[in-house]
Amino acid sequence: MPRAHSAPVVAHLVREQANAVQLYLRYKGYHWNVAGPLFRELHLLFDEHARTVFETIDVLAERQRMLGAAVPYTLEELRAASTLPAEGTLPGTTREMLARLLASHRVIIEGMHAAFKAADTEGDPGTADLFARFVQAHQKMEWFLRELASEPPVVADEPGRSAYVAEKSGYATPIGAAHGSPSFPSHPLPS
Repeated sequence: MPRAHSAPVVAHLVREQANAVQLYLRYKGYHWNVAGPLFRELHLLFDEHARTVFETIDVLAERQRMLGAAVPYTLEELRAASTLPAEGTLPGTTREMLARLLASHRVIIEGMHAAFKAADTEGDPGTADLFARFVQAHQKMEWFLRELASEPPVVADEPGRSAYVAEKSGYATPIGAAHGSPSFPSHPLPS
């Protein structure tokens, strides 16, 4: 590809590089500060997702160089280019962490869809392929977070076992069970 770059494609690369830096820092901050019943699982998941996001930063920057553009690298430049909402405070709950991460991935996924179209329109299959691969990675991370944040499904009644249904109180009530049967938390995340 010639070194003369397509400004629209480079602008998308810069935005997604900036978003990746912001999301990486968000994941690491949550990884360090998560607490509660799912501490271990979320601590490990946030770190795994942070690594995945971190690996995209260099690829996005190098693609800009391949296209002949200079790469922004200061925190001020990256903050200005990011489309993720800024965080002023650490989330107060695990649920809020998940909600903010979900929102971040959704912004990035939407941006990468537009970036893919721009690269395809400009006849840049290399950059289009990069965005196609990265959008899949973000969709997978978003899926994991969405499942963690979702309400629990109704458990089908099995022979010899009662089904449990989530209530607004956050606890499951046994259906058809004798009085005194235990109730289990329907969702381990604090609200």
